[in-house]
Amino acid sequence: MKRAIIYARVSSKRQADDGLPVESQIDHCRSKAAALGATVVKVFTDGGISGTTDRRPSFQDALNFCAVADIDYFITWSSSRFARNHLDAGHYKAVLQRYNTRLIYSSTEVDIGTDDGWFIDAIGSVIDERYSRQVASDTRRSMLKAAKDGYFLGGRVPFGYVVVSDGKRKRLGQHPTEANTVRQIFTMALQGCGTKTIALHLNGTGLTLRGQSFSKNTLTYILKNEVYAGWTIFNRTNKRTPNPPEDWIKVKSHSALVSEEDFERVQKVLEKRKPANVGGQPRSNFAFTGLLKCGLCDASLQTCSGTGRSKVYHYYGCRNSLVGKHRCGFGKVRAELFDEWMLAELLDQVMTPERMADVVAQAYQTRETWAKDRSDRRKTIVAELRVAEKARSNLFSVLELHGQDAPNLGDITQRLREWNDRIRSLEASLVDLENERMSANEQPEVDPAEAAEVLRDIVLNCEDPKKLREFVGSFVREITVTDSEVVVDYHPECLVRHNHRAKIHSAEKWLLDLGSNQGPTD
Repeated sequence: MKRAIIYARVSSKRQADDGLPVESQIDHCRSKAAALGATVVKVFTDGGISGTTDRRPSFQDALNFCAVADIDYFITWSSSRFARNHLDAGHYKAVLQRYNTRLIYSSTEVDIGTDDGWFIDAIGSVIDERYSRQVASDTRRSMLKAAKDGYFLGGRVPFGYVVVSDGKRKRLGQHPTEANTVRQIFTMALQGCGTKTIALHLNGTGLTLRGQSFSKNTLTYILKNEVYAGWTIFNRTNKRTPNPPEDWIKVKSHSALVSEEDFERVQKVLEKRKPANVGGQPRSNFAFTGLLKCGLCDASLQTCSGTGRSKVYHYYGCRNSLVGKHRCGFGKVRAELFDEWMLAELLDQVMTPERMADVVAQAYQTRETWAKDRSDRRKTIVAELRVAEKARSNLFSVLELHGQDAPNLGDITQRLREWNDRIRSLEASLVDLENERMSANEQPEVDPAEAAEVLRDIVLNCEDPKKLREFVGSFVREITVTDSEVVVDYHPECLVRHNHRAKIHSAEKWLLDLGSNQGPTD
C-alpha cells in the first residue's frame, strides 16, 4: 500500500473565507490520495504564513517526515500552496526527489513527472510568484491609500492616542489624558530638559506610561517617533534590513499632537545632547564596573558620561536615577578618581606584609609537598627499573647456558624485546623526572614586605581594565557606596587559591572611612 502525507496552507483568514479553507484543501487531497490508492498517514497545516517564505514550521516538518518515513506522495492543493517562490519551489522539489517522494497537486491532473507536466508546473511556479508579488504591491498601495485617508492600519496603539471606530474601519484619535502628557514631554524637551529630568518629573507627579514608570529609553522613543507629528512611515525595512531614511515613504495619516516645526526642533535638541563618541564603551575602561551598588536604594551603579569644555568625563551613577525611575539622592562619582582611590584602599588591605608572608609560606609548603611527591615517584620508578633489569638478566643467563638449544627460544626472544622496551620506557621517565626544575631547595628567599610592594606596583600600573576587574572580582563580592562611606563585601579565602579552586566558608566586611581629603569627588 502506498503512503502519502497532506500539506495545506492559507496566508490569511480572508483567503480562507474566500474559498480556500484548510479543511477544503485537506478533503480534496484525501480524495486524490484515494484515487492514487494511497493511505494518508499524516496531515500538516500552516495558517497565516505566506508561501513566499520557506520559514513555515509545518512545511519543514512535512519534508523531514518524508525523509524518514518512506513516503510515496506529498499531496497539496496546488503549486501555490507548495511555494510562491520559484527558487524555493525548485529546491524543495529536488529534495523530495532525493527522498523518492512524488509531489502531487489535488487541484489538477497534471503529472509533473512527465516532461510536459514539468514544463507546465515550472510555468505555474513563475505565475504563482508573479501573483504573490502583485498581491504584495496591491496590498502596499491599499495601505498607503488607507493611511492617506486617515485610517489606522493596526498594531500597537501609540501612547497619547486611542482607536476610534469609523464604520468597518478605525482611526487614531487623541486620548483625553495621554495626549496632554505627550505634549508636556515635548514642551519640556524644547525647554532644554533631558530625558532623565523629564522622567523624574513625570514619575514624581504620578503620571505613568499606561501603568509603567517613564524611563529615559521610553521617552527617547516618544520624542523620536514621527507618529506624534501626524506621520505614518512605510518602507522602513526590506526583509528586516533597515532602509535609508531617503527611501522611507511618509504619509500624513492622523491628527498630530505636536507641530512639525516643534518635532524637528526636538530632533535637533536630541542630536545636540547626544554624548560624544570617544571610542569604546565607558564601562570597558574602568576597574569596578559591575561590582558597585548604591547604598541608598540598592540599585547598581553604572557608568555614564558628561561633556565638559574640552573633554568627556565619566561617572558612576545610580541606575534608578540614570534611567529616570526615581532620584534617591546619590551624587555621581568621578569614575577615574574613584577607581584610583578604591584600588589603593583595597591593596592596603590585601597586599600587606602579613598577608604576603602567608602567601609565601603556602608557596613554600606547596613546593615542599611537590618535592616529596617527586622523591616518592623517583623511588617507584627506580624500583620498577630494577625489577625489569633483573628479569632481563635472568633471560640472558638462560641464553648463555643453553645457547641455541635453549627451550622455547622464540618465546625467550619475544620476552627479551618486551623487557627491553619496558626498561627504555622507565629510563625515559626517570630522565623526565630529573629534568623537572621545581625544588624546595631551589626556592629563593622572599621578603614579604618587598613582595607586597612589587605586586602593588604591578596592579597599580596595569593598563588593562579587564585584567584589573578579574583581579578585584577574584576576592570582592560587592562594593556598596554612599556619599560618605564605602563597604566592601569580600571573600578572604579567595585571596590565595589552591589548585585554582576556591572554597568559601565565611565572609568579612570592611567599612572604609572616607576622609575629607581621600574620598572620591563628584
